[in-house]
Amino acid sequence: MPDMNNDNPTGYRDAPPAEELAKKWSQRISHARTFWEKFHKRVRHNRKTVAGFDWTKDPRSQEFYMHRANLIHGTITAVLPSVYARNPEISTTPTYSAENLKLLCKTIETVTNRQLEKAKLKARAKATVRSALTSSFGIVKVMYQRDYATDPVILSRINDTQDNIAEIERLIACLEDPQQRGDHEAKREELRQLMAALTEQVEIVAAEGLVIDRVLTDNLLIDPSVCEFWDYADGDWMCQIVPMKKSAAEAKYKIKLDKAKAYEDTSDQQGRKKDGRMAAGAGNLDEDKQIAILEIWDKTTQRVLTMAEGCDFWLREPYSPRRVGERWYPFFLLPFQVVDGQFVGPSLVDLTEKLQDEHNNARDRYNQHRDLCLPGWVATGDVNEKSIRRFEDSKLGEITIIDTEGRPLAQVIQERKHPAIDPLVYDTSGVRYDWEQVTGLQDAARSTMVKPKTATEASIMQQSLSGRVSEFRDQIEDWLQEIAQYVAQVLLQEMTPQQVERIMGPPETRIVEKSGVSVEVVEKSFDWPELSRDEVFEMIEMKIRAGTTGAPDKLEQQENWVKVLPIIQGLVQQIMQLKSQGVDTEPLVNLMRETVKRFDERLDVEQFLPADPPAPAPSASMPGGAPMNPLAALVPPAAMPMQ
Repeated sequence: MPDMNNDNPTGYRDAPPAEELAKKWSQRISHARTFWEKFHKRVRHNRKTVAGFDWTKDPRSQEFYMHRANLIHGTITAVLPSVYARNPEISTTPTYSAENLKLLCKTIETVTNRQLEKAKLKARAKATVRSALTSSFGIVKVMYQRDYATDPVILSRINDTQDNIAEIERLIACLEDPQQRGDHEAKREELRQLMAALTEQVEIVAAEGLVIDRVLTDNLLIDPSVCEFWDYADGDWMCQIVPMKKSAAEAKYKIKLDKAKAYEDTSDQQGRKKDGRMAAGAGNLDEDKQIAILEIWDKTTQRVLTMAEGCDFWLREPYSPRRVGERWYPFFLLPFQVVDGQFVGPSLVDLTEKLQDEHNNARDRYNQHRDLCLPGWVATGDVNEKSIRRFEDSKLGEITIIDTEGRPLAQVIQERKHPAIDPLVYDTSGVRYDWEQVTGLQDAARSTMVKPKTATEASIMQQSLSGRVSEFRDQIEDWLQEIAQYVAQVLLQEMTPQQVERIMGPPETRIVEKSGVSVEVVEKSFDWPELSRDEVFEMIEMKIRAGTTGAPDKLEQQENWVKVLPIIQGLVQQIMQLKSQGVDTEPLVNLMRETVKRFDERLDVEQFLPADPPAPAPSASMPGGAPMNPLAALVPPAAMPMQ
């Protein structure tokens, strides 16, 4: 509890004097903000375009939603399940062949998959893919959470009592601050509720594990000297902009941050609302004011620097990350399209925005033209006005009498003609063709048929879609593979054998007969060796089985399985027969591997192979135990050469 007699009753340190290195980094960050400003404005524009809301309009009006047809959002919705609908199938392979590495690879594979699942990889990855389609590229930050005070800034933290303790310290400081006395009772009650939750231990005391954090595209500043996209991991520095409540930042770093700049103002000098990212709903509460925390990852010095924008001093002492993977940065960027010699490539919104506007303009003008085509009548000026009114108000079956003074009725009143609609003027087939060329989504993929198609035509179009989308899906799988490799390297350094045992289970004890004596044999359920950092990087390799992230095509999988099943069954029977005779089956095993690979490379051949039986004694059919030709089982007897 802070001392009431202290000059600083909140317990927070006053802002320290400015530091020269911090000033230098403030200038770098300011330059980087200016460099990326136009791109970040475009990113925010793209998000607004996909959402379609115009917040300057009355929510009850039709103008509140800007698009007649939001084709871009529909395209993103169609692409997403094609490229990422489920977590990838991750396998671990050793960098060199060794029998003793099989259990280690199985352990690493199981632990990595479990940690990625607990870290909500699917939700984070789908959001990142959506960000890449909208904003040119998406970003995730992968960290291992261990301690609240020493960890880097993580937004998607594992909930535990460390967060509650930090909030309690903040509330205590507010209670003792003379400037916060206005809502004294409200804060005291909030503190009482938090203390009650802590007493009941509704959360775990100290949680640790893998955390995958989504970073907005415009919240990561990359060294402007990086020219091409894939060189980002070799840049000198990156800076993550972390929006944080001013009160939470002061409680975390124990420093008063009165000079810190706001994360982003929601109104300009004239008081007009801007289209900013931060909502204005909490702007009335000073404690909810958001500031920008800058977490700078300097690869040149291998240090992490933390400061608040507007304050030229460190919020914490610069430090080196506790344990990282072979690559130093924890940020993983996923692009939608890569352009040679450019860092920023076009997003799906950039490629299709003009086409969507053209389509909607054509449809809007068609509807305006159609509104002109209202039924009506044209009468001569000398017709009795009373007769015209009766004709206007007439009901079904009523007879309207008009005195034409001997003239034909057609000369007195007749149906009004409207401007003819030329369908070619408002035809959008050209826009649809351009859209298909840009996005690769054909009619079959959008679940709408403009023209009936045969099964062969639909199959060809689906193959075209697969070919166009496969490049982006391949990038996603490479991105996920890089994340999995990094995660496995970090887990090997961070997790203890006790933590691994809770995932893999305890060792199993079996009774084995040896020379007529029963012996207890303990079989290890996992292998988690103590390795140096260099050994961790060199021993294992994570692989993503190709095509495992997209939505499964069950019909195609069933057809492939029906074709390959008889072949596998026949080969398994032949392998079992030859193994029982003590014959080398390696040629047949290789044949099975190649056959399965041609049908579906996601199938694991090892699970189909029978175990090795005990070696049989030499038989009369094989004099001296000489091995027979293993391919003889595949050749009919009539085709065997004469001895």
